[in-house]
Amino acid sequence: MTSIPPGSWVNQRRLDLACGLSLLTRLPAGWLAPAASRTSTTPWPLARSVWCWPVIAMLIGAVTGCVLALLRMAHVPALAAAALALTCQTILTGGLHEDGLADMADGCGGATPDRRLAIMRDSRVGSYGVMALGLGLLVRVSALAALPLQVCILVCATTACLARMAMVLVPILIPPARPDGLARALSALPVWSFLAAVLLASGVTLGLPWGGRSVGLVFQFPLLSALLPAVVSCATALLVAMCAKRLLGGYTGDVLGCCAVVAECLLLCLYAALLCP
Repeated sequence: MTSIPPGSWVNQRRLDLACGLSLLTRLPAGWLAPAASRTSTTPWPLARSVWCWPVIAMLIGAVTGCVLALLRMAHVPALAAAALALTCQTILTGGLHEDGLADMADGCGGATPDRRLAIMRDSRVGSYGVMALGLGLLVRVSALAALPLQVCILVCATTACLARMAMVLVPILIPPARPDGLARALSALPVWSFLAAVLLASGVTLGLPWGGRSVGLVFQFPLLSALLPAVVSCATALLVAMCAKRLLGGYTGDVLGCCAVVAECLLLCLYAALLCP
């Protein structure tokens, strides 16, 4: 049996997947990386891995949707089922994006960009952060509870995919706010990785209305139902980027996490509005 060369296309994609999985979830990802990369001191290619973020996010969303659907089928009240499904998602992701939302909200209390960045690096959570977390959880739980049972998995997977797609757009729109950290590693996204992420997310979004037909749900306006979520995702990225540029001078890892949660809230509300009778 011939071994795969360390620099081969297959090994590069394996390393990308390991990098994306270790960033977006708390699942062990070392087994995915080539053997040489596990022991190497060279940083993993975070910027190159953005192509797989929508794919990993879609799997996270599918797990969330499965938990929600199974609990609803077991006659668990809709709100409780939604809360438990979101709890599973938070455990799976380690609350990474929620941490970014809380830090971003706390940072808004600073008077200058430097002070805001310092607040965001503080591990303590302030009153603004607590309120942002509470509101974010409330909106998502309420929207999840309103979804029709037969599309829970499809909608959760699509929403998670588009929310992480919004994260990828932010580094394209504004520069990093700091010379180090996660943001700096994403400051020069490879064009092919970015375009692959956009195409993958677009394919998932466009496929949802037609996927709904396979489970007996017909969208009244399938093309609009496919395009509108993509517009909301892009608009969220633009809005968060504009706020981050004005308040911080650029983006940080916390800004990206905040963008993902805000996009999830808006997209789940949109799908609930489109699908509820």
